[in-house]
Amino acid sequence: MAIEARILDGKPRSFSGEWLSVSKVKTFKDCPAKFRYNYIEKLPRKTWDFHVFGQFAHSSLENFHQIIKDGDSRPENEIMTDSFKMAAKEHKKATTAQKKELWAMMNSYLSKMAQDKSDDVWPDVTEVEDNFYIDIDGKVLLNGFIDRVQIDSDGVLHVADYKTTKNKSYLKNDHLQLQTYAYVKCLQDPTLERVRTSYILLRHGFESITKEYTRKQIMKTEERFLKFAEDIKSEKLWRPATSRLCRFCDFLEHCGDGKAEIHRGVSVKYGALDWS
Repeated sequence: MAIEARILDGKPRSFSGEWLSVSKVKTFKDCPAKFRYNYIEKLPRKTWDFHVFGQFAHSSLENFHQIIKDGDSRPENEIMTDSFKMAAKEHKKATTAQKKELWAMMNSYLSKMAQDKSDDVWPDVTEVEDNFYIDIDGKVLLNGFIDRVQIDSDGVLHVADYKTTKNKSYLKNDHLQLQTYAYVKCLQDPTLERVRTSYILLRHGFESITKEYTRKQIMKTEERFLKFAEDIKSEKLWRPATSRLCRFCDFLEHCGDGKAEIHRGVSVKYGALDWS
């Protein structure tokens, strides 16, 4: 039976099915216990430096492209300066070191932009922070936002997500987020036959991990989210999936298995023996 999916105009007041996002699904796949703590028990989350920096960087680039999109014709360096200052006011927890790093990063971005324009390959950025709500078969309400949508110099629609990670290796086989964004665009435009997708690595000289998908490949995404919803609904145990990443978990203090994992192999100090 064919799956029926439709783009909604905005966030619905109510929905009887499962509310899902890419991050919610990834949390469930990575650690069911973390999913329970976050989405069921709704325990408070921590503020991490890497989250602060990531949000700061996203805001700076979002502001920059939105101002240009709105028709501001000033030089890019002036627009970027304003964009950075706006983001700094919004993200007051950003440290001086983070501000210096991002300032240098945005200067590099302008340099890349100038070179790409000179080479006639700079894209037309058409949307930033593109929000979406999708009803999939009345069973899943898929929501999220796309960092950046652009038309490349060869005319191909391209969706992109900014990443501030220092370790880029895990992204090479992590396709769900980009496939989801491509799926959104295919629902919005039934004539699309392919979509280009990228992770833009801000801490790696704006290198991109890029992959293209055909419409046939993209539309299989809705089946995956229906399966995710079934798996979440049927989960009963919510067992922790421990790893070295437990030390960065918002809910470590509530998880005995996580605590045991981060202390595994750590020697316990004790007093000296007295043989007298």
